[in-house]
Amino acid sequence: MTHPVYLVRHGQSEWNVLRLTQGQTPHPRLTELGREQAESAARLIADDLVAEGGSVKLIVTSDLVRAVETAEIVAAQLGGVIAHDVRLREQGLGDLEGRGYDETWSAAEAFDWSDPTLPIAGGESLMDVYDRMAAALADLGSHGVTVVVSHGDAIRAAIAHLNGVKPHEADWVEVPNGAVARIDGGVAWLGQ
Repeated sequence: MTHPVYLVRHGQSEWNVLRLTQGQTPHPRLTELGREQAESAARLIADDLVAEGGSVKLIVTSDLVRAVETAEIVAAQLGGVIAHDVRLREQGLGDLEGRGYDETWSAAEAFDWSDPTLPIAGGESLMDVYDRMAAALADLGSHGVTVVVSHGDAIRAAIAHLNGVKPHEADWVEVPNGAVARIDGGVAWLGQ
């Protein structure tokens, strides 16, 4: 990557508020707070780009509604062409999608996290997400300054890849709604 890439987690969704596990559920929309978080992410990127003297050329987003809405808000402030990439989706969580956080966390406690190839609840494994995020990042090429809008677990997998570790070996990275990481020879979180 010859230009900076910004990883953005979508803003708060309706299901975040309801404490429902989303995974690849396509339809949850942004809340008003989620729209504000997307606007804040765009401002962080704009401020960071002042030093670069660059502008956003491309915004690549997961095709899930909460990410697309975030990308549209970012594009309205920063410009850039929007492209959808299904590889940027959240981890598929199978039977856990649509269930409450408490039930999901209980299932997670019983899961063997030491084997990154095990699918979670009939969904994807950690390595599935890691591999597709690595491929999506590798395909960015040199389009100029790029914003990638994705999801918490997917961004954690991307950060593990960028840091050269497997997802089950990586330190836990908190990725709140609207978080922005700048990738340019390293990983730097903006606004933190």
